[in-house]
Amino acid sequence: MKTTTDPWPPLDYLAAKDVLEAIHMQTQVVGKVKLALTPAAPEWQTVPLWVGGRGLTTGLMRAGDRGLEIAFDFVEHRLGFTTTDGGRSGFDLEPRPLCDFTAAVMSALADLGIQVTINPMTVEVPNPVRCDEHRGCGVYDRDVAERLFAIWSSTALVLEEHRARFWGKQTQVGMYWGTFDLSVARYNLVPVEASANADLIHRVAMDSEQSEVGFWPGSERYPKPAFFSYTYPKPAGIEQAHVTPAVARWDATMGEFLLDYDDVRNSGDPRAAILEFASSTYGAGAERADWDLALLDRGPST
Repeated sequence: MKTTTDPWPPLDYLAAKDVLEAIHMQTQVVGKVKLALTPAAPEWQTVPLWVGGRGLTTGLMRAGDRGLEIAFDFVEHRLGFTTTDGGRSGFDLEPRPLCDFTAAVMSALADLGIQVTINPMTVEVPNPVRCDEHRGCGVYDRDVAERLFAIWSSTALVLEEHRARFWGKQTQVGMYWGTFDLSVARYNLVPVEASANADLIHRVAMDSEQSEVGFWPGSERYPKPAFFSYTYPKPAGIEQAHVTPAVARWDATMGEFLLDYDDVRNSGDPRAAILEFASSTYGAGAERADWDLALLDRGPST
């Protein structure tokens, strides 16, 4: 059973790096199944995994004339497969190479009579591998998984508050398994022409003006967990904008605003710190990009 009760537990990226990478790659396998079974939508809005009460879920997907859901349970540490006609399959989350995890996913689907073909190459990572052949990522640590889920679930609740304050088009709060971030994006519905060298992922994801805020657990480029925010295309002078809380800052290397997770959890009020960061960085970008704030921020009638 789940042992982490702190809603904002410490997370040491460098100490947990191998486990975080393994969980990331596992979510890519499940995410690829969702991609194969879900209709395409603007900005890949149907692709993310959603945060649930026990972990991450694909939500309901079409599998022939049935519905299918795949869910990471980070309380009992299982990957579960359920269908709307009562079918059930799954296996324990435990140390196993990525290729064995992929085989177990496909076997569980086959047990339910579901055949899915996925692109076997991992995406949006520095060194892509074939998930059905890679012998690495054979680690799993329940404590790290529980800490990560605690942060995801706490963050998702705060980002839902931020999302509720916007009247225009926006995504749901989702975990994007390519970049391994939990985020929400707001849109200005102004088309953006893709650069000549943009790949398919970016041509679809970055096709209109947007403001995004989210959390990622760390990477080789920035080896600690942090909240991030950016406006795309980057408005002139945004790096000089005053944003809050005071420990938030523009990071020239990453090209976006950052707020370290440790500063959030030590702030005394993590919810307020995240909302302040999300609101101030959105405002900084939307004002400089000349968004119609009177329309987009008007809120529902009460």
